[in-house]
Amino acid sequence: IGIVQGFTEFLPISSSGHLVLVSELTSWQDQGLFTDVAVHVGTLLAVIIYLRSHITSLIKSFFSFQLTQNDNLIKIIIATIPAVIVGFFIIDFVQLYFRDIKVVAVTSIVFAALLFVADHFKVKLSSWENMSYVQAFIIGLFQVLAFIPGASRAGVTITGARFLGFDRSSSAIFSMLLSIPIILASLVLTSLDLVISDETNVDLYKSLFAAVVACITALLSINIMMQIIQRSTYNIFIIYRVILGFILLYFYA
Repeated sequence: IGIVQGFTEFLPISSSGHLVLVSELTSWQDQGLFTDVAVHVGTLLAVIIYLRSHITSLIKSFFSFQLTQNDNLIKIIIATIPAVIVGFFIIDFVQLYFRDIKVVAVTSIVFAALLFVADHFKVKLSSWENMSYVQAFIIGLFQVLAFIPGASRAGVTITGARFLGFDRSSSAIFSMLLSIPIILASLVLTSLDLVISDETNVDLYKSLFAAVVACITALLSINIMMQIIQRSTYNIFIIYRVILGFILLYFYA
């Protein structure tokens, strides 16, 4: 679980979709809420480590009231609002009716095609620091699509950013910055569920191990992705998603 969560969380290939596949294709028992919390902590730590310079700059500017950098923080908040509002109302419905291999297969192909179009759309390229509030909100609307298993939160936010003309690195960085409040919100909700459920089957050492593995693999996957997109396109991830989708449709449709 730590490896799957870590490698897929920030790549545009859907972590939730791969976790559905793991549970459907294996006889593994449910890892439990405590392990869910642990692996999310691991991936959160990984993105904070990787984006430490950006995060430090945002924090410093917030407390020093620097308008430009605070403006970037406001963009992150604006882009997060749609997912928080929509997620509050539909998360239970999605988990009940959409956690299916066929859904993962179809959405993997469909959203891969959208990413391909966005990534090869000939527009003026700009950095995420130059993003407007309206553009941030539009990317936030794209992020809402991530509630569909297989769509990929990273994939849809990167797709939205590329459609709006932001370069590949900026699209990935802004997507990762948006993951921080989303993961934090997920941690809060999962932790509340953990308290309410009064889960007794908790293996602290295994969960901590899963968190460490998730952190290390997430750091590896982020570095690999950034090196690839700085030299090339998102094609390798697109091709992977299409092949995965058709294989799943062939065997499970």
